[in-house]
Amino acid sequence: LPVIALCVVSSRLACPMSCCASLLAGFHAHAPLRPHVASRAPAPLLGLPGAPRNALSSLLQDAGYSGVPTRVEELSAGFCNWVYLCEYEGPPESMPASCQGAASVDGAEVGDADGTAAGTAEEARPPMRRRRRVASTARTVVAKLFSPLAKLRLTPAMRGAADASASDEGLGPRVLYSSSDGLVTDFISGRTLTESDIHAPAAHRGVLRALAPRLAALHSVRLPAGAPVVLWHFMDEMLAQIEVGGAALPRGVSAAAVGSEVRRMRSRFEALELPVVNGHGDLKPSNLMIPASTAAAAPSASASAAAGSTGSASAGAAPLPTVTFIDFELAGAHYRGYDLYKLFRTSGHLSHKNMRAFLRDYLRCLAEADQPPAGQRRTRVAKSDLREIHAEALAFEPLTWLEAAVFFFFAMATYPAKAHEWQPLALDRWESYLASAHLVEQDGPATRELLAARHRKRALRSRKAPGWADPVATGPPSPQQPEPNRADAED
Repeated sequence: LPVIALCVVSSRLACPMSCCASLLAGFHAHAPLRPHVASRAPAPLLGLPGAPRNALSSLLQDAGYSGVPTRVEELSAGFCNWVYLCEYEGPPESMPASCQGAASVDGAEVGDADGTAAGTAEEARPPMRRRRRVASTARTVVAKLFSPLAKLRLTPAMRGAADASASDEGLGPRVLYSSSDGLVTDFISGRTLTESDIHAPAAHRGVLRALAPRLAALHSVRLPAGAPVVLWHFMDEMLAQIEVGGAALPRGVSAAAVGSEVRRMRSRFEALELPVVNGHGDLKPSNLMIPASTAAAAPSASASAAAGSTGSASAGAAPLPTVTFIDFELAGAHYRGYDLYKLFRTSGHLSHKNMRAFLRDYLRCLAEADQPPAGQRRTRVAKSDLREIHAEALAFEPLTWLEAAVFFFFAMATYPAKAHEWQPLALDRWESYLASAHLVEQDGPATRELLAARHRKRALRSRKAPGWADPVATGPPSPQQPEPNRADAED
């Protein structure tokens, strides 16, 4: 079976694998595992050191897999999780009969595993019920152990909750078991996407077109009324750790300065009154998968580039691949534009053509979900709507860089002995943030473009309404709300 690198990203965004040793060294010190019955000694797992071996064995046993897997392969060992492929020759040993077959759920609503009440951060996620001992007859599974860094910024009730919700909606791997220490899911054979897949010339006719309805469905999952943006909870948790270990930050960067920038960005984005949806929270290409069953139908980035340069590709040339989301650790109530920009953020050339084509398909899918088109006609997307969501997505460039910088500062503060290894990554993201922060200032380019797009949209709708008054006749628009383009029409 092919190895799926669940947390591998492009060269600029990649996490150094050398961080694993320091994380393993602090595993028990920062996040002790839940104790289990003494009579259930951990089963030996070949090739793994003591701490992760015992933690993985405990997780699998709690899920109902009390037998020894015939194969254990490390899929990733990044900052946030340890992920393993575990293969069994047959059904798990000593598994309760009730666990055979389809996954089941216990009757308890999600709450804090330590017995405390769920707070506002939990309210920012879709409601779900926690999985308990629901291992099925699946013979190959993926087991994820939450690392100390993950546990510091996620409450026990938040860990695995969004993965289970996505599983229920058919948008992610089926969750077989979930706890505050980790989760077990079905194994999906396939490959993760890359930046090249997203920005290839013909991507808008292939993988991006396939992704649009999936992301529209994810963003349409209902959230609790008034759910707060969970990103700010993650930021606050990381800032608290940064303040404690601020001495490990790079020279010239202080905990106070980082906290000030987070508060400034929060104020700016709240002032822009942007749409909040059930977001993925880390929608980089490496958190998207094309399963093996459809990967053959999806052209590679190089093939897409060749097709785009020759013009030989067509929308009907091959069936669209199936796209699956993975790693919902940071999912919950998020700004819609945060997901949209994170998908296209790149260290190379950003394809605005692909972005606009994807956003058009995304808006069409949202509209058709609310009101399916009659017959074979496709829903038309207004240019004013497309212009607004494009401006909305571009406004999130600085926030995606700031979150990444805060995360690496958080890692440095938590593990100061390894701070020198992560400093280049932290400074790269911090400098990228500082270079783009002006975009969303009150009079910044992204702010002006977004406000102008909103003004054009309102003006066009007003023109279609009875009693419309020509804005030219009633006075000039404000500097941040230019006169609408009268040639604007629907696509």
